[in-house]
Amino acid sequence: MAWDSVRGGMIHKLFGGARWRHGLRLCFAVCAFSSLYATSSCMAEIATPRSPYLNEGLRWIGTAPACRAPADWTAERLFRSSRLPAGLAELCVYTWIPARAAAPTATEIGALFTVSGANEMTEDVPVVLPSVAFSTEDVALFAGLRTALRAQVGDSSLLPSLPASPEVRVVVIDTAPDAPDGAIQAGTSRHGDTLAHLIEDLVCQIDATGVRTCAAEVTTELALPWITRTFVPGPHGGYIGTLSDLARAIDRAVFRWQSGRLTKPPSPARLLLNLSLGWEDTPQIADCSAGSPTLMGPPARAVRGILQYAASQGALIVAAAGNDSGGPSPRQGLVCPGRYQAVRQDTDPSQALLVAVSGVDYQDHPLQTVRPLGITGIAGLGIHGVAWDSHDPVPAPLTGSSVSTAVVSAVSALVWAYGPGLTPGQVTAAVYTGGVDLTTVTMECPLLLGQCRSHRASVCGALKAAGAPLSCLPAAPQGWSSPSLPNEIAALDAAFSSLLPSSGTSGAAPLPIPRDSVPTVQIQPWTFPMPIAETCPPCRLVSGHLSIPPRGHDLHGAVLVIRFTDGTMQSVALNPQHGPLASHTSYSFVLPNIPTSQTNHVQSAYITAFGFPQPHPSYSITEQIFVQP
Repeated sequence: MAWDSVRGGMIHKLFGGARWRHGLRLCFAVCAFSSLYATSSCMAEIATPRSPYLNEGLRWIGTAPACRAPADWTAERLFRSSRLPAGLAELCVYTWIPARAAAPTATEIGALFTVSGANEMTEDVPVVLPSVAFSTEDVALFAGLRTALRAQVGDSSLLPSLPASPEVRVVVIDTAPDAPDGAIQAGTSRHGDTLAHLIEDLVCQIDATGVRTCAAEVTTELALPWITRTFVPGPHGGYIGTLSDLARAIDRAVFRWQSGRLTKPPSPARLLLNLSLGWEDTPQIADCSAGSPTLMGPPARAVRGILQYAASQGALIVAAAGNDSGGPSPRQGLVCPGRYQAVRQDTDPSQALLVAVSGVDYQDHPLQTVRPLGITGIAGLGIHGVAWDSHDPVPAPLTGSSVSTAVVSAVSALVWAYGPGLTPGQVTAAVYTGGVDLTTVTMECPLLLGQCRSHRASVCGALKAAGAPLSCLPAAPQGWSSPSLPNEIAALDAAFSSLLPSSGTSGAAPLPIPRDSVPTVQIQPWTFPMPIAETCPPCRLVSGHLSIPPRGHDLHGAVLVIRFTDGTMQSVALNPQHGPLASHTSYSFVLPNIPTSQTNHVQSAYITAFGFPQPHPSYSITEQIFVQP
């Protein structure tokens, strides 16, 4: 489907959603003094939305004194806790029972609106993340990336001493199955468990005998449980999540932490929530605004409300700033929940609800996927993040604000482990103050500051800012975007050359390039991990030679974009005459006219492509790749 068609459909749906939701409010303003029967009739006549629906009308969120639904629907409370404020406690989730292939009809949705008695109802709309297998040489490179990230950020070895038991519980709310006791499981999408193990790398130590000691406990809660949009659950989590799934995962994280403190001493006394996910603003459906929650639909209001509750219980919340949405007019500012950095806590208006994190590479430059106006006061290393359990398959490295968020969560957890008496705001202040000044002024500041400069988080600097008596210095920026791993690259290239890769052709890049011409799939009103797709995580540009190992999907109209140290850029079309870069096929490109001198060399590069063939591509994908001059 052409993006214009998708966009036109979206506009139609969004305006339709706005009409019926505002109509619903008007209905209840008019009918409030009439009987319950009259109120229900008014709802059925005025408030029921018309097709087409954003997700086929399969799931809805509303507010009601009791959760009721007609046949072929389930109705249940969104949150389990009875201690929540009334605005959260009265939220209900209504799900179409997939007993048959067909989605609910307008009549069946109308019956739900009538029987539920809800005083407002909004569709709960839902991300696809492919994965591939890797060679032994790939794994060696990934192990080098894993070690390099730990060296650049710092880790628990910088603590003056490790606590007797973990002081902080870090909960990665993402694609990994629930692991309330810290036994992290590999998910169908490896995004969540990769980030959880990355945090473990930074907050834990393993001694000579193999015993691991951690300053913080790392667990996971599943927020993206579905394999398909029709709510088919994956046995190990899924690729898709709705805002109600996210809200419930946050609720479970807080509930389990509170319960553990009562039943499993010495359970960590501090709670940190890692939200390496987000959604784009879709007014009246999946709102993303720092304004009044009364103007939001129930799904976004549920997430923001449960985050306010978590903050009131002392939780520190760290969220992704988001990645570039692409297209001729890319979205600006932060995605949600990262945008809630501009929201004050209900219980302490002097503090922000959470801290948002953007990404930098090894040279302290913003990632190639940074959003316009999306650089935050606290940044984290966000390129080539990878970690795994020895019993699990090796995942692909991740690049994006998801990695940066996990890094800042780990740095914050170590500060809290050093100073368990610090408030969440004091922890964040130490992370910011002790960060490496990137000399970049940003409009997205933490701590309710009017203006700030972006700082790259460092364990050394943050601990020193918190008062730790350390003589260390934060790692300095490197000369290009990736760490220097010449031995791993040499071994990988030697193995790669034996595969007899297809010799691709290259030429002048068409304008505009895919990233600039078509938005990414993350523009849809879904909850999605950051990054949303693995375009080519093992791709590498070394000394003018581009290597593209086999991947899990085709790349249509692929373009390589290179940035050099003198600030110039070069775009190269890959395989322009011979169709897409096919999945499960390796390619090798020798790129002409690539500077390799010491005064001007490749600093960074990314590959961008269409998700489906031209002339009507439906979305674009972009990934920053490994470079070595």
